[in-house]
Amino acid sequence: MKTLKLTLAATLVAAVALPASATYVDVRGAYKTEAKTYETRVRAGFDFAEDWQIHLEGTQAQGDKLFSNSGKNVAAFETELNYNWAINDNVTLTPGFVYWNGSDHTEYRPYLKATYATGNFYTAARYRYQAATNSVSGGTTNDTNQVDAWIGYNVSDFNLEYNPAYINQKDGGAYTGNNGDKADTKWEHTFQVKYTGFESWAPYIDYQILDKTYGALNNGVFESKTENRIRAGVTFNF
Repeated sequence: MKTLKLTLAATLVAAVALPASATYVDVRGAYKTEAKTYETRVRAGFDFAEDWQIHLEGTQAQGDKLFSNSGKNVAAFETELNYNWAINDNVTLTPGFVYWNGSDHTEYRPYLKATYATGNFYTAARYRYQAATNSVSGGTTNDTNQVDAWIGYNVSDFNLEYNPAYINQKDGGAYTGNNGDKADTKWEHTFQVKYTGFESWAPYIDYQILDKTYGALNNGVFESKTENRIRAGVTFNF
């Protein structure tokens, strides 16, 4: 529980320490239906200078018991810096960089995102490169290329969004074979519904399809299954 408290509280403590005012704080819980494990995340964003943003995020897995500390191997703290360049009233380019520090490895994630918005409709695309240095395996680095897209629409007091992601990583993708082999590529699909009728806070729920990323032995035979994740949270806007 100590690691859980430190990881999740770090984001909120940093929010108080920074001179800029937070523009949002997001609190979210998640549950994987096949692995039957829980996860908790806190994220906060801040504006500073002109068109610059910084985001701080703490994540903690809880294993098969909510708010336990059995999944501390994926406890992580993330810092993201990005710049929003408005080309015109509809198009924005956002270069950014993410530093992710976990219990057993570190990741560096530069990216470029383009967003088009008009009326109640918006769409976006992002390319992100990820270099992960694994301290457990002697400092080896695994490279990942990821392409995301977002399609969203605001209707009445609801925001509807679909986010497909294509991920390419050697020996880091979905389970495929009876020996637990991993594919070089995988897809993730996220569907989100957010209620925006409140003035300063917005509850939401996600449903994710995570490809064949769950593997387990069944009567001595390794089986790979499509993992699903349900996430529920609330965003507080300031």
